[in-house]
Amino acid sequence: MNDKKKLLITGAAGFIGANFTRFIANKYPDYTIIALDNLSPYGNRENIADLEAAGKIVFEKADITDIQKISELYAKHQIDHVVNFAAESHNDRAILDPSIFAKANALGAQQMVEVSRQFKVKRHIHVSTIEVYGEQGKDVPYFTEKSPLNAKTPYSAAKAAGDLLVRAYMQTYRDMDICITHCANNYGPYQFPEKLIPLAVSNLMQGKKIALYGDGMQRRDWLHVSDHCRAIDLILHMPKKVEFGEEAATDASKLPIFDISARNEVTNLEIAKIILDEMNLDFDQWVEFVADRPNHDRQYLINPEKIETQLGFKPVTNFNEGMRETVQWYMENRKWWEDILSRSKDLQMDWSGK
Repeated sequence: MNDKKKLLITGAAGFIGANFTRFIANKYPDYTIIALDNLSPYGNRENIADLEAAGKIVFEKADITDIQKISELYAKHQIDHVVNFAAESHNDRAILDPSIFAKANALGAQQMVEVSRQFKVKRHIHVSTIEVYGEQGKDVPYFTEKSPLNAKTPYSAAKAAGDLLVRAYMQTYRDMDICITHCANNYGPYQFPEKLIPLAVSNLMQGKKIALYGDGMQRRDWLHVSDHCRAIDLILHMPKKVEFGEEAATDASKLPIFDISARNEVTNLEIAKIILDEMNLDFDQWVEFVADRPNHDRQYLINPEKIETQLGFKPVTNFNEGMRETVQWYMENRKWWEDILSRSKDLQMDWSGK
């Protein structure tokens, strides 16, 4: 399709990063793929171990905030394209320890794009989140690339800070080819079992209930991780740099920023019902409502029209079928999540204050 890339994927042992690494390695076997991860407790090298064993990727352990080490790896592998997934990514943990999130998601984002600047990479993609837009107001039908960043949690604020730093590079270093993405909530295989879907399935398989925060009516925009991978693949391979003028200083939609969604908004309560139906379990018996976490966003939805019209993105995974396959994956891969649980603390947060 294009030239043979020397592609650095950071956060490659995490949920979305691992799925993207697998996607690219299988679709472009002639690419040189450097899979980088710091292997924090929330990364899992086993997610990509088969690719490494088959020689489809080269694994490097490093932290994106270690600018000297990252620079050495760029030079060693002659990196020419970068997709930066590396981030701390759970709102609950960010409430307990926000400093780790600020370092990884803000400073890490800046240092990655700075090394890409120094090494003159051909394209740098910074993967962010829908949550940088904050709470969706009653009169706001959805967010777009033009929406202001209005993050209100420690996690999303750290991601928004990273976004602003990367945007500053876009505006200041016009010779660079930088893109930013914001994506809806992802679901699919290899997701760390602190998140709603794998936590619910693993709890049920251990005889525990699904714990829903508050009334369970928080609404989220859900996208299968494979469709997210397809979207980033389109951005990675789009034929030319996005050019923008001075109007981009006040209109972020003019910048090479793409919001990714399947236009599929579902409540946490509905997610729980889908999981229970797939596992043939009764809702009243297997769900409990627990204290909500502080400052919990009620709703957010993004409009993917820009990536649909400019790059032809179209999700292919039916939500109901994707959810069934996802639940089955966690049921069939019990050892995968049991190994994680054996070396992790209790992943179910308790905000009751007891």
